[in-house]
Amino acid sequence: MKNLSKILSLMAIAVTLSIAVAHGASITSASDPALIGATVLDFESGPAGTFISQSFEGVTVTAVNSMYAIDARFSVANDYAGSYNTRGVYHISNMGSQFQSLEFDFVSGVSAFGFLFGASDSSWILRAYDNSDMLLDSTTIAPVSGSNAGDFFGLSGLAGATRATLIQSQDGIYASGGVDYVFVDNFTYKAGGDGGHDPIPEPASLILLGTGLGVIGLAAWRRKKA
Repeated sequence: MKNLSKILSLMAIAVTLSIAVAHGASITSASDPALIGATVLDFESGPAGTFISQSFEGVTVTAVNSMYAIDARFSVANDYAGSYNTRGVYHISNMGSQFQSLEFDFVSGVSAFGFLFGASDSSWILRAYDNSDMLLDSTTIAPVSGSNAGDFFGLSGLAGATRATLIQSQDGIYASGGVDYVFVDNFTYKAGGDGGHDPIPEPASLILLGTGLGVIGLAAWRRKKA
């Protein structure tokens, strides 16, 4: 009986953990189906200049202070236009020293987002959060170096992401420190709540589910014994 109770408890925990996993996915193409009908910010209409924080259509971009960029900021500029996965004239750049971390705050929840990313020689970590600051999903962007092939990165299947962060890792040629020169262009986001997935159950619901499994299993065991 004790062994059966232990097995049923482990089953309930396993089901709870499997349900609680976030339903996110990485995006590696601007043509990903998750971005159909999305809004694209190409930065061609500006405003051009250097900012700590600046609002665009539906999203506010903020440069975050870090060890090697204490007075962080970003530029909407035309440096290396058309190269390093930039398109058109204007894009976001850190000019090789301005930021190691960007934050994107969405006016309303999004189910997917992504962007062209260029010139990186270290890896960068992309994370998405909901309005309770719970991590929904994350992905690591490997260095793209001198590529101009339209390298695109993002996340989809998000349960109403309201914030995202892009943070440089101190690896690659920057393992001993320094700011990685990078570009962001064609920032794309799709408004939405659960990203086409069932909402993750609340903790109370998960407890009830686990309890229910235990009751069902115990009843079956008793019938077999009888």
